[in-house]
Amino acid sequence: MKTKTIFAAAAVAAAICAARADDSAAESEWADYEYERMYVGAQGSLLVPQGGARTRRQGGGVARAGYYVDDFLSVEAAASFLEEGAGLSLRGLWHWWGYEKFDPFFTFGAAWWTEGVAGPAAGWGCFWHFDDNWSLRFDAEAMLDVGPDSSIAFAISFGVQYAF
Repeated sequence: MKTKTIFAAAAVAAAICAARADDSAAESEWADYEYERMYVGAQGSLLVPQGGARTRRQGGGVARAGYYVDDFLSVEAAASFLEEGAGLSLRGLWHWWGYEKFDPFFTFGAAWWTEGVAGPAAGWGCFWHFDDNWSLRFDAEAMLDVGPDSSIAFAISFGVQYAF
């Protein structure tokens, strides 16, 4: 239970820090930093393990924070909070045709779960951008456990995202 609390506190702190990027930042040493390229999001998620995985099917949530490097590539960190565990992941998103109203993307990166599952992850997803700030987001991802009991877990998530 302490692990979930630590991950939840870290995700909330990251979201608050990102949200504090307001007009007062123009007066600081970070005046040239492009806050409009940062984003945070929250999603509901379902983890579906396969092939002898050490975990079971679980529902939960995901908190994400990221940065658009350009119109086609972004990098992000995510914290997942599930019924019986938590996870962290780092990933890149490659957008097929840049920023449009309907914005499909591929994901690639790595994931780690408290049950000891860790390894590469890849998937796809899409955004539906309402405006320059708010979007709906869908993700489907496969994670390979590179431990002694190799298995795959699939994660499906849906939620909202806010870009600064």
